[in-house]
Amino acid sequence: MKQRIAIAVGVVAAMLTIHGTTYGQELKTSLFDGVNRNMLAARYAQADVLSPKTFEAAMEAYSEAQKSYKNEGEIAKIKENKKKADGKFSEAIENAKVGSVMFSQALSARNDAMNAEAGQFSQKNWNEAEEAMKEAAGELEKGDSNDAKEQAKTATALYRKAELESIKANYLSNAKKLVEQADKNKVYKVAPKTFKEARALIAKAEKELADNRYDTDGARYLAKEAEYKALLAMHIAKQEEILDDKDFEAEDYLLMMYEPITKIGEALDLNVRFDNGIDGPVAEIISSIKGDENLIATLEAKLYNYQLHNENLTALLYEQRKIQEIMKGQLSEEALVAQKRQQNLQARIDRAAEIDAKFDKIQRIFASDEAQVFRQQDDVIIRMIGVNFDISKAEIKQEDYALLTKLQQAISTFANATIVIEGHTDSQGGDDLNLELSQARADAVLSYLNANTTIDKSRFSTKGFGESKPVANNESAAGRTINRRIDVVIKPTMMDTLVGLNTSSN
Repeated sequence: MKQRIAIAVGVVAAMLTIHGTTYGQELKTSLFDGVNRNMLAARYAQADVLSPKTFEAAMEAYSEAQKSYKNEGEIAKIKENKKKADGKFSEAIENAKVGSVMFSQALSARNDAMNAEAGQFSQKNWNEAEEAMKEAAGELEKGDSNDAKEQAKTATALYRKAELESIKANYLSNAKKLVEQADKNKVYKVAPKTFKEARALIAKAEKELADNRYDTDGARYLAKEAEYKALLAMHIAKQEEILDDKDFEAEDYLLMMYEPITKIGEALDLNVRFDNGIDGPVAEIISSIKGDENLIATLEAKLYNYQLHNENLTALLYEQRKIQEIMKGQLSEEALVAQKRQQNLQARIDRAAEIDAKFDKIQRIFASDEAQVFRQQDDVIIRMIGVNFDISKAEIKQEDYALLTKLQQAISTFANATIVIEGHTDSQGGDDLNLELSQARADAVLSYLNANTTIDKSRFSTKGFGESKPVANNESAAGRTINRRIDVVIKPTMMDTLVGLNTSSN
């Protein structure tokens, strides 16, 4: 972890300087920076699934640009293909935004099927579902929303069918085999509680599959837990034999248990101590990891800012050199145009620095257990991890009022930005109910802000995504807690960035 941080710091430091002697090299290495970011943004938006034809066209143009660059082709041809790729990636992202709303249930079903490894255990249904999803996205790209919706319904049903078959063929079947093996080895004599729990989980998973045909998340989780408990029972039995053979005392066993935790602490440069048990060292390790994660997120945001700043400076330097080449005693019309672009670039550089300063200010508002603040390109994301809702509820708790007051302060930092309040749920429960619940939670936060802030209400909007955008593993209780979240997305005005900059240096 710390090694990764050191590398990130080194990269950030390296991005701080542009030397005149390396201008040509900087120009070459940064040639694809903008389109690379756009390609990553398109993949993040699942444009390859939601806008396949446009995304494919973008990738073809991108490949042509890369091939020409590798073969030292004409710079004009490289720029032409790069510009085409950039435009197609942007178009695919916009298509994906529409598709993510229209196909939210299909995407959720697809994600569940992927988690159940349906591509391996229910290949026929998975392939049919993928084809239906591709056709739905294709219809949407052509502007036929009605056919797109019908195809998406077909894809959703096929994904659910594939998931169900996969759960039965993979997790549930395997869990039963493991329990049978454990029973044959008479593990129940050594680990009766764990063995009994494994059998109970299988029965519960089967009941879930029968009772909740269209919500298989719970059944998949129970089946995987049954697998784990059966394996754990067999492991306990083996360890019991080892302890018996070595005639371990309680002291020997405790020291053996502390050893791996000590090694983890050493890897994190922590000197953990167990004189008060293991709770303290475990909490210390978790705190260190979370601190490192926050630092990495901050460094990634800074790296993006430095890359953007360097692109602006590179373009500015290009314009300056162009003016010098054109100027012959007096400013020509072309030189005046270049000078105007130079002034615009400088304004964007100054504005980008202002956004960076405001981002840093927002980060300082929240404690690490209140919110995570990070960047996705120019958007500022505030993940309100300190705001918690009761299960199946959307009411704001009184203990969260103070944190929401901090949120108001953060939002007011950007005077003209638009704010999107996103609601998200874990994967437990039906897709439709989760979608409604996530929307209700986002609306609840907006209602609170509307009642307690003077910020222009027209700048706000809400969107519920249900379970379709998890950021953690839904197979664990901790992961599900993280996924039940509110994300506040601040979108600064975009006149101050290099995005869409129309200069010949691109």
